[in-house]
Order: sequence, then C-alpha cells, then structure tokens
Amino acid sequence: RYIDVMDGLFVPNRTNGIKMFKDNIRLENKPFDVHLMVEDPLRELSNYIGASIITFHIETLINSKTMQLDMDQFYDISREIKRMGAKVGIAIKPNTTVSFLRNLLNKVDLVLVMTVEPGFGGQKLIESTLNKIEKVREMGFEGMLEVDGGITPENALSVIQKGANVIVAGTSLFGADDVYDAAWTIKQK
Repeated sequence: RYIDVMDGLFVPNRTNGIKMFKDNIRLENKPFDVHLMVEDPLRELSNYIGASIITFHIETLINSKTMQLDMDQFYDISREIKRMGAKVGIAIKPNTTVSFLRNLLNKVDLVLVMTVEPGFGGQKLIESTLNKIEKVREMGFEGMLEVDGGITPENALSVIQKGANVIVAGTSLFGADDVYDAAWTIKQK
C-alpha cells in the first residue's frame, strides 16, 4: 500500500493524507509506504505512526542560497522516522541532480526516483530520469530503489532493468478497464 501526501506548498496539489492513511492503516497488516510531498516533513511525521516506510524529498533539505544539504535537518527527520519504527526513504525530483544523494545513500533504506514532476497523476514518464536509477545503483546503493511516475506495462521492464526493485503505478492501474489484469501485467515484467 502506498499513499501520496501533498501539502499544497511543496507541490501545488493537496491531499487529505492523514484521513487516507487512517482509513487504510487498519485494513490489512501489510507494509504501508508513505510518500511525503510536503515542505516541512518533520512537522507531518507524527500523523503517520504505523507506516512501514516514510519517504521525504531531498529538495526540502537543500538550502536555496548555498545549494548545500542541511544534514542536521536530515538527521532530525530520519531519527524521528526510525523512532516511529519505520524505514527511512529519500525522494528526488526529475530535475534534481543525484549528486545530492551521495552522502545519504548509506543512511537511508529506500531511494525514490520520481520519473514525473510530483503532485499530478497521469503524467508520462520522463525518459531522461531512467539514467538516475542507474546512477543511484552505480553510486553503490543496494537498498530499495523505488520508481514513481508514469509507470505502465510498456515501460516497467526498462525501469527494472535500470535497477529499480519497487515500482509505484497509479494511473496505469486505476485507469485500466481491469485493475487486476493491469497489475498482473506489470508484475510479470
């Protein structure tokens, strides 16, 4: 299970992530992956106790003046996620360079490569982002490498071949005539 949380600030859209999380956390005893597309991840964390993985965006850590990562902020957020019993994930948008990940890869359990601009469903996968998946693996990351955005039965195999081992597919599943058939097709890749 996967949920996107949007605050209307980090991305233009907004979701009622807390309600969706609370409505779904009780349904099954399966991993729950929460993707925070929010300006202040630390402030939002306590709403997602019970999540298995909590992913926040690296862009929230980048000082716009110095273009340096705020490592104190990273440690504060990741310490709180671990205290909650969840795994730590870091997400990167299509136009952010993967070099920002270099000092974080050995400190996170999951890297989420966004293959579309976050905040809007139904976008087409940006082909140039596939190189980011490869680069993350070349940088030595051996953990969960998740890809989200524009995943379809037609491109799922190339995403996996680049190094992804977790795929998020929204529109291609929920827009299909048969959700289960679409999911099965992607899973066979």
